[in-house]
This record gives sequence, C-alpha cells and structure tokens, in this order.
Amino acid sequence: MKKFFRLFFGRFFWFGLIILIEVILFIAFFVILETLFSIDPIVYAIAGLLFNAIALIVMIYIIWSSKNSSYKISWLFIIGLVPYFGIILYILFANKNQLSKRQKKKIAPFLEANKVLNAPQNIIDELKKYPDGYKAIHMSNYISKVSRTGIYNNTSAKYFSLGDDAFPFILEELKKARHYIFMEYFIIAKGKMWNSILDILKIKAQEGVDVRVIYDDVGSISYLPASYPKQLQKFGIKCFAFNKFRPLMDIRMNNRDHRKILVIDGFTGFTGGINLADEYINAYERFGHWKDNCIMLKGKAVQELTKMFLATYGAITNDLSEINQLKYCYNYFIKEDSSTLFDGYINPYSDIPFDDISLGQKVYLSIINQAENYVYITTPYLILDEEMENALINASLRGVKVIILTPHIPDKKLVYQVTRSYYQKLINSGVKIFEYTPGFIHSKMFISDENVGTIGTINLDYRSLYLHLENGIYLYRSKAIKDMKEDFLNTLKVSEEITPIKYQAIKKYKTLYWTILRLFAPML
Repeated sequence: MKKFFRLFFGRFFWFGLIILIEVILFIAFFVILETLFSIDPIVYAIAGLLFNAIALIVMIYIIWSSKNSSYKISWLFIIGLVPYFGIILYILFANKNQLSKRQKKKIAPFLEANKVLNAPQNIIDELKKYPDGYKAIHMSNYISKVSRTGIYNNTSAKYFSLGDDAFPFILEELKKARHYIFMEYFIIAKGKMWNSILDILKIKAQEGVDVRVIYDDVGSISYLPASYPKQLQKFGIKCFAFNKFRPLMDIRMNNRDHRKILVIDGFTGFTGGINLADEYINAYERFGHWKDNCIMLKGKAVQELTKMFLATYGAITNDLSEINQLKYCYNYFIKEDSSTLFDGYINPYSDIPFDDISLGQKVYLSIINQAENYVYITTPYLILDEEMENALINASLRGVKVIILTPHIPDKKLVYQVTRSYYQKLINSGVKIFEYTPGFIHSKMFISDENVGTIGTINLDYRSLYLHLENGIYLYRSKAIKDMKEDFLNTLKVSEEITPIKYQAIKKYKTLYWTILRLFAPML
C-alpha cells in the first residue's frame, strides 16, 4: 500500500505525467503545423526546405563540436530519422557543455574553491624513489591541473567491502563530531540507515555542531517530499536539495549531484558507492544482494573533500563567502595530529560537468593505459565510448589481464541490456567479464598492479562521465589497495564468467535490439 501511495501521489509520478503531456503537445504542434503547411503545396515545399536546412545546420554543428563521437552519432541518427522532433530534443537536452549565464553562476564557486588550500607538491620527490612512482606523479600532475586537488602522504585509508560494514563506523564517527558535519549524497531515503544517521545529526545540531546536508533532488525524488529541507532546518540542520527538479523539458535536469561525501571536522571523511538508503546496507532487498563499497579517510587529504562540499554548497546558496569557510574548517583540522597517518599516497579528486573535461574518465584511462600486469574493474553499468573500449581491448591484447565485474541482477533493465551488448568485442579480445550472480554490484573501483587503485562515485556510463558532479579517490601504495584487490577476487568466486559460449546464449535473438539500444546509449 505504501509503494502504491508513493507511486501515484509522489512527485515522481506527477512530474513524469507533466513531462509526458509536454512531449505529446510537442508532437501535436508539429502534426498541426505540417497539416497547415500541406494546404498550400508551395508553402509546404518552402517549409520543408526551411526545416531541412535547420536540421542540416544543427547536424554540421554537432559534427564540428568537441563532444564525444558516440554522442554525436546518436544525435545525428535521431535528427536524421525525425528532423523536426529531433531538433527540439537536441536543443532541450543535448546542449550540455555550453555555459549559460545560470551555469556560469553555478561554476563560480567551484572555480573559487580551486584557488585555495591546494595540497603541497613536495611529495613528488618521494614518489620518484619508487620504480613505478611515475604513475602517481603523472596522475597527480593531471588531477591537480584539472581538479586543483593534491596528493597527500599523511592520510590513512580504511576500505569497506560492503555498505553493511561501513555503516557502524559512519555512526560512530558522527557521534565524535565536535565542530561540523558535511554530507553530500545523490540519494537520501527514509529508513533504518538514514533515520539512525538523522537521530545523531539532530543531537549534534543541538550541541552546536555545524550540520549541513545536500542531496540531489532527482536522486531522492521518490523518497523525500519537496519540503524536506525545511523539515530538517527545524532541527537546526542546514539542508538543501541540489538543482531542484521542475517538470519542464529542460537541460537542467541533466546535471545531477551524484557524489557521496561525508566530512567530519575536516579530519575524517567517507566516500564510495553507498548512498543513504536501506538497500545500500542490505536492510532492504531490491535487486538481490547489494554489493557496494566505501572508504574512510583520516588525515589531511580530507580537506579536499571539505573543499568539494563547500563548493557545491556555495553553488546552491549562490554565496561565494562559503568558500572562505575552508579556512575556518582548516583551523579545526590542523589541531588534529596526522604525523603518524602515513598510508601510501592519496589524492581525492572532483569531476564537474561545467569545465568540458571528463576527469573521471581520464583517471580510468590512465590506469588502464599504464597497467603492466592486470586491471580489475567493478562497475554497475558498462556503456563505453570508443576511446574507453579501445583502451580496454588494447590493454588485453598487449598482455594485461583485464577483468570486469558487472551485475547479474539489474536495477535498470534497458541499461543492463546495453551493458551486455558491449561484451562480445571485449571477450573476443581477451577481456574477462564476470557477472555478480547474488545480486546487484554498485561499486565503482579500478585496481592495477598491486600499487594503484581508485574508488568513488563514477560509473562507466555517459551520464556519470560527462553530465554529473562526481568524486573519487586515487590511491598509490596504500594498504587499502590490497583490501580492494582481496574483495574483488573474493567477489569473483561468487560470480559467473561470461564465456563466449554463454555469451552466444545471451545474445540469441537480441542483435537487432542491442544495435538499436546502442544508438541511444549516450542518453541512458
């Protein structure tokens, strides 16, 4: 009954209905327009030439743009198939990299945050002492130029192979907060996990702790009412919904806050794949066993997570003075002792859709291209552009052991079918693909050659790589990498390898279906 009520009386249903009506009205508009033009053959011919000319101009613009080639092909196909409707869709949904005045206002806090508290660069000399230290040096140099975050040698990392395992630590660390708690998540849903966290946040807010919460409005649209920020503000919690969803066919729906960041007093931080909902700790089963991960940092690298949060907070509140809070947060941090926290080298990084640079993808590509022995990958979605697909294939062909772990039970059936459509070419090139048979694997993790790894929020799909606010942690020679590898190998034991024979059984009768879906892959 609750599910029925939430489905038919929640914002998601009514907003979806309004958008459907808008689509129908758009189609009706063009049908009526074509009917009116057809009354006079000359007018009809002129109108046809005009629309075709506009379609041609848009297609030329797409070809000459700097967008991903797979993305271009999809839109060229749609506009070529249905020129009138395709042009409208492109104008509304596809023009994602051109900054409007509103978007320039959005990016200002991110750029401002990048000017302060950059990590020191003297660690480079230490990295040169290692035979493979060049990998971390190259990665750190690139990340620092794009994300303006640095690499640290005074931070510890603890890896959790399940949200179930991380949850008690999250609660315990929240109870220790003395100064501030910053939380930024894609999904917050009422239940055991969030209710337990919220009880602590209420107490901390009453104690005078600065508690701030950001959640993505679309990510949480099925779980939280529009008035939820006001509800939390009554408890002294500063709460905001990122990029509030409005039932209009508007590009603003694309840029979502997909991050998962928890910062406590600038010294303890959590990130990874888990959101704040019960399925992420297996208190509620949606798609079989939910396999996810999380990493806890303690030390100076956490100040970079603080920077990311405050930049987003400043973007929402349109108050650049929030960035100055970094110095206030840092004053608390330096009172903590991080001199004994050496655990390799840790570089948090931020990826935003407003700078036309897909940092998350570049980190993944660098790990693949620099791999010498193996690359282990977990991802809930496998929707690859040509560059990523070729990198995986080339790594395998040059003798690198490439293993990709994906879900066996999907959360989105169309995306699952697109994921499987990429298997054949990879398998034929020697890439091994496994599906996690107990349920859905949501973790986003790359591990390579014992010493290199990354964990965070970035899926291998177009939205995550090009449209969303994301974050990750690059690790070099950290003990957490060993735990990540062990978790990966243990997960393989309960997963099914998709051999060429098994793939042919999956593929049966689906070739045409997959081909059509692949054309729309950049939009999923």
